[in-house]
Amino acid sequence: MEYQAYKDLAKVGHTYYSDTNFCTVIAVATVCNMSFGKARIKMEKAGRKHKNGAYTHQYHEVIKRRGFKLEAIDGFVGHHVNTMGRKLGKGTFLVQVAGHVLAVVDGVVNDWSAERKLRVKTVYKVTKEEI
Repeated sequence: MEYQAYKDLAKVGHTYYSDTNFCTVIAVATVCNMSFGKARIKMEKAGRKHKNGAYTHQYHEVIKRRGFKLEAIDGFVGHHVNTMGRKLGKGTFLVQVAGHVLAVVDGVVNDWSAERKLRVKTVYKVTKEEI
């Protein structure tokens, strides 16, 4: 899957939108393979406020409306973010930690927390819905 790197998405958020606290926007842009701007608009329509985070149901709604399925995966609670790329491997995943969400695509953590030991709360496998 082709996606933009975290630092590029974050730069767009800061520079062009004067936005902050946009981890959900970047995670949605990554797993749905869309631009920061498009993901930001979709998140605002789902209820995210400028410079604020978003609730789980808001970004789940956006991802589902884009034609993706979220499937919770057991066995990763308490693991650290810095090991998730290796442990999850191939595929697209959404990872929730306390107060933060990030994307992992084909073994690469696309987030500022890639080398951190933040503890994982939930992992979702993200797949395109079959038509």
